[in-house]
Amino acid sequence: MPLRTVPRYRAAVSMSRLWLFLAVALPVLAAVMAPMSSVDLTYQLRAGGDILDTRTIPTVDTWTFTAAGVPWVDQQWGAQVILGAVYRVGGWTGLVLLRAALTGLIVGLTLWIARRRGLDPRLAAFLTVLAFIVAAPAMALRPQLFGMACFVVALALVVARRERPRALWLVALVTLAWANLHGSFILAPILLGLAWIEDLADRSPRARTTFVAALLTVFAACITPFGPGVWTYAAGLTSNPSVTARTTEWQPTSLRDASGLLFFGSVAAVATVIARGGRRIPWPTLLWLGVFIAIGTLAQRGVAWWPFVAVSVVSGGLLAVTPRPIAPGSPAVNAVVATLVVAATIALLPFWRPVDGRTGVPVVVLTDAPPGITKAVRELVRPGDRILDPQRWGSWLEFSVPVAKVAVDSRIEFFPANVWDAYERVLAGVDGWQRQLTDWDVTIAITEPSQTAFEDRLRVLGWVARYDDPDGTVWTAPGR
Repeated sequence: MPLRTVPRYRAAVSMSRLWLFLAVALPVLAAVMAPMSSVDLTYQLRAGGDILDTRTIPTVDTWTFTAAGVPWVDQQWGAQVILGAVYRVGGWTGLVLLRAALTGLIVGLTLWIARRRGLDPRLAAFLTVLAFIVAAPAMALRPQLFGMACFVVALALVVARRERPRALWLVALVTLAWANLHGSFILAPILLGLAWIEDLADRSPRARTTFVAALLTVFAACITPFGPGVWTYAAGLTSNPSVTARTTEWQPTSLRDASGLLFFGSVAAVATVIARGGRRIPWPTLLWLGVFIAIGTLAQRGVAWWPFVAVSVVSGGLLAVTPRPIAPGSPAVNAVVATLVVAATIALLPFWRPVDGRTGVPVVVLTDAPPGITKAVRELVRPGDRILDPQRWGSWLEFSVPVAKVAVDSRIEFFPANVWDAYERVLAGVDGWQRQLTDWDVTIAITEPSQTAFEDRLRVLGWVARYDDPDGTVWTAPGR
């Protein structure tokens, strides 16, 4: 090689590495920047702390007054222990770093899949970032994020099965952990089942191994404190009318919100790639796409899995793109860009932010944690108080004011239907709502600005507004 060509070669390599770096670093930066929702996170922190303290998994509810003593299949206990331990060691900064690490693992493996399938660094990076954008609405810090990480690890092992057939057995180990982290573990045998069908269609000698590995995942998922009952739990979520009627993400995906637009837009993009390719697509490939399009269409929560499968399938031969040489760039400029991204990630960590004294949380880290109301409730509450709360704040109150009991929280599937009916009748003022408040012995109520009619009814009964701000109002019972 002539000496004069060496700098250009090094510059091209440096530019390729920058593309690969940004494909992972930018989603990690986004994970650090975006605030976390308390809706699912904080009750997981409360549960994780309880498990660490007692060394036992909760079996009945002890946090609410509407479902106290109801059996609780806490299938997500593993994720709760991890979240609780990270919070105890690293606080809110630790939790943000955990979300960034899980995000980095997910997009990093997606990039690896695209590269292993043969895409050049720039196109692989582009598809990885697109996959992150589509999946981002589902990537809050909660047990599902652990499930997404397990899903992409299993997908990567499936992609590599023909070059490294022994690695396929690791999917069973991933499933064992997955079944103790999140209910999406049921996707493990689906992944291997689709791989087995693909192997059969290709007459691969590894088809039998793939089938046995799929069966192993079914048994591995039973290695939990609940045994085979985890399958009943996971299946029950999708058919529970309380979940499907009251939780938006369990309802069919719609074009009316950003998540639905991104999902259907990406489906249309994949269809365009297939149509423009002008080639016959093997039917197992179409089956891969069809299964995960169906999962994403049936429920908004199902969108989480689609983009990673789409990248894997599209990278596997659907893109008829001739790799273009990456334009030479300056190694110094590339290093500056990478350094700025890393510096921004570090600078935006909660460690450097001021702490809101009312919540004890660094600013712009947590949503659905009203600071003024939190402070007011902490000052008013006494051990044994019962709080009628807006459902979206239930988990936060359980975590931040543990001496009281709340009416409802984010465990939608956990509460019996009659509890939801009674709760909604109270808020709507249906006949008998006053008696229900008395039967529940509610001592504190929290209302939102939109609940003016409910506030008027409380006022008529003699309830006293103790605190009011744009987030809502805190009331105490007559004589309290």
